[in-house]
Amino acid sequence: MRQGVEFVSVSKVFGGHVAVNGINFHIPEGSFFSLLGPSGCGKSTTLRMLAGFEDPDQGEIWIGDQRADGVPAYRRPTNMVFQRWALFPHMTVHENVAFGPSVRGARGGELNRQVAEALELVGLGAYGARKPRQLSGGQMQRVALARALVNKPKVLLLDEPLGALDLKLRMQMQIELKRLQESVGATFVYVTHDQSEALTMSDNIAIMSEGSIHQIGSPHEVYDAPKTRFVATFLGNANALPVDVESVAGDTAAVSLKGLRFAASVGAAPTNGKGDIVLRYEAIRIGAAAAAMDVRTKARIREVVFSGSAIDYVLETEQGIELTAQQPHIADEKPHERGALVDIGWQARAARLFPQK
Repeated sequence: MRQGVEFVSVSKVFGGHVAVNGINFHIPEGSFFSLLGPSGCGKSTTLRMLAGFEDPDQGEIWIGDQRADGVPAYRRPTNMVFQRWALFPHMTVHENVAFGPSVRGARGGELNRQVAEALELVGLGAYGARKPRQLSGGQMQRVALARALVNKPKVLLLDEPLGALDLKLRMQMQIELKRLQESVGATFVYVTHDQSEALTMSDNIAIMSEGSIHQIGSPHEVYDAPKTRFVATFLGNANALPVDVESVAGDTAAVSLKGLRFAASVGAAPTNGKGDIVLRYEAIRIGAAAAAMDVRTKARIREVVFSGSAIDYVLETEQGIELTAQQPHIADEKPHERGALVDIGWQARAARLFPQK
């Protein structure tokens, strides 16, 4: 017996353009699952096929043990929350949330109970009499969530719902969304191009590019052990450097870069002796901390970029390798100065090898 959501070899083509290319994945029931990727990668099309707004050209979509493709959107156990809230401006908050249950036949005290429960769930129990114009952006998004959750869908679909909010409010809503998902126990499928949203909230993430899924895993898995060069460079900030591959033994490779020889972990082994290593900014240690690293060399600091919580150092090693390192900003510690010659280093497992792009 099937549980959760499953896509089986699903494809979608628009006018000769392959938007989704034979994707396969399973979303466990009651989990928070994100579709993450750049604009045009196929994530929204995937969500719309799950919602019933688009029909796949090939493949099967299952929700629980019921096949969903070919079933009209209104008959699927799903609800969608959009980036723009699409609230009825002439209705109160209570009336907006009551709209769905009333269409399904709820009346009187039962309808009021369902609405009250949904508004309490999103922290707006006292706002039922207000109109949307009397609410902040974050409050309107909560109403949109309540309007979807009141229908008790098996699967709640969220299409970049935080994109219109400011940064601080987005961060607050990320925590609230995860709390809501755990509270109601429904399956949440979330579409975003914002990696911090996906990493913060998700149980599992599917990373998409050009209609295909590159990797599915927990936030830690996709960030720390990317399986493709695209995943390694899309998530976080990373240096991508061409290397000569001297040997590969299991999950470790010996590589050389401008005379600097070191070991690297293997994401995907090159076949022609040429590869790229991907090394995240934060993996590089500067100064005394470099002494404990597997790979060590010296570098000149060319630029210092302060961004509040972190400092980026643009480096040139004694071999002529250009790197960027990121260190946390600590208020009572003096940052390294531009032009300084410093020790740098990183652990071998932090440098991940892939075939050259």
